Amino acid sequence: MDRLSFDVFEPDKKWLHLTPNGIVFILWGVTIFFLWAFDSVLPPNSTGRIVWLILVGLISFYYLITSFFKYRPLNGEINGKIIFQSESFTIGNKVFDVKDITSVDFGFADFYGKMSSNGRDFSPKLSQGVNNYISFTDDKNQPQKFHFRMMTKNSPITLHPFINEAVKWKVMSYDRAIDLIGIENVIKP
Repeated sequence: MDRLSFDVFEPDKKWLHLTPNGIVFILWGVTIFFLWAFDSVLPPNSTGRIVWLILVGLISFYYLITSFFKYRPLNGEINGKIIFQSESFTIGNKVFDVKDITSVDFGFADFYGKMSSNGRDFSPKLSQGVNNYISFTDDKNQPQKFHFRMMTKNSPITLHPFINEAVKWKVMSYDRAIDLIGIENVIKP
């Protein structure tokens, strides 16, 4: 197997991020509140009220249309590489051999440029491809999990030599390997 490398992604620990959904929600919330609170000050057909509603509508429309052409924010940083070979993988300067770890699993949920199927919001639809991970228990019996970026839809299949080696050393089940890369890419132990 050739050396395959992926960018390691470290998610930030912030739980609150200002998103286009939040911006539009706040704009419409403020608009509805002020139109209700100052109903007697601004008559229903006043120029100020109409201009404000048109402005909020245009901002909402802008976020809706541009959401199909923008990438989601990273909310973290790309830091280093994870390099896979058929019998080991390297993260930073640390090499992990398949035979030395007690379990390994992958999560393949994303690739760069994947379009989100949720069309009912204002947030960007294109993915950064960082919602993928490898989790394993190392030789010191410490669980570890690293997120990484996949650039194409078929990137998981390129890992079949490593996954087959993990099945061979019994650190991943045969059924889990089939779930990850398909039965046609898994060698039965």
